[in-house]
Amino acid sequence: MAEQDPQFLSVTPMKNEGPFVLEWVAHNRAIGIDQMVVMTNDCSDGTDELLKRLDERGILIHVNNNSRQQTSPQKRAYKKFLKMEVARPQDWVIVIDADEHVNVKAGDNTLRALTDAVPDAKMISMTWRLFGNAGVVRYEDRFLSDQFRRAAQKQKHRPPQAWGFKTMFQRGLWDRLGVHRPHRPTVEAMEDCHWYNGSGQLMPERYFTGSWRSARDSVGYDLVQINHYALKSCESYLVKKMRGRAHHLGESLGMDYWNMMNQNAEEDGSIDVVLERKREHYYEMLSDPETARLHHMSCDLHRQKISELRAVPEMQDLMQQMTAEFAASHGE
Repeated sequence: MAEQDPQFLSVTPMKNEGPFVLEWVAHNRAIGIDQMVVMTNDCSDGTDELLKRLDERGILIHVNNNSRQQTSPQKRAYKKFLKMEVARPQDWVIVIDADEHVNVKAGDNTLRALTDAVPDAKMISMTWRLFGNAGVVRYEDRFLSDQFRRAAQKQKHRPPQAWGFKTMFQRGLWDRLGVHRPHRPTVEAMEDCHWYNGSGQLMPERYFTGSWRSARDSVGYDLVQINHYALKSCESYLVKKMRGRAHHLGESLGMDYWNMMNQNAEEDGSIDVVLERKREHYYEMLSDPETARLHHMSCDLHRQKISELRAVPEMQDLMQQMTAEFAASHGE
């Protein structure tokens, strides 16, 4: 690779995602992310130790993002990433969360194939496809892409989150990271951004100054989408509820969020195109005994937390509502 060829970098704030880390890292490697930077805060399930081990092995960069201040871990992470100066102006950067898997449908299903498919692009927004829990009650240590294969319709624009997007951009164009798209442009106008949607069509002018989601005139899934596994199993959702929302301090999760994100209208297995590559990366990571030990420890801690939570009356009530909701919607 030539010195000036753009690299693909991701930045991720993370807390207590241990059981799902290895699949996520394997997937990111399978789609050609050259450098993952993961910033952990306040972990109690071994996520930070597992990532530290992957850092020692040169697989990613792990950064301790703990702080005694009551500031947003996400905003701290984004500022730290920019201060690290790991991305050159021509490099592509994407803010991606642990429950998001980029699903590239172009060429050999890598990010480089995506940018090759839209050669004029300097920014590409990728719209979420919300994946529901598909009636899965129990947590299992299996790939999310194997367990959760039902999603919202592509043309479902409600709730607003259904068309939320993430934006991959060339670092030199913007000075500040955001959850969904960058902020503070270094260029004068929208036309300088060369900003395209997930079908390779130019994004409307208004996105230069704001918006975090696709609309009828900007949505597109032909070349790329993001599989958003926000819920997972009913049992894992109990643990997520205790952790709170990643980007919202002190915000609790209940049935409102569950019902909003639990979209199961259509089957979508399109992400399987990278499954063999993902498996190779996954088992290569697990071949290291210490990585395997830390992964299994994190899974055990997840099961232990589930067992504790299932004994709490409030959580028993939530479990009953979640399972009843799926049965009712599927006529069971």
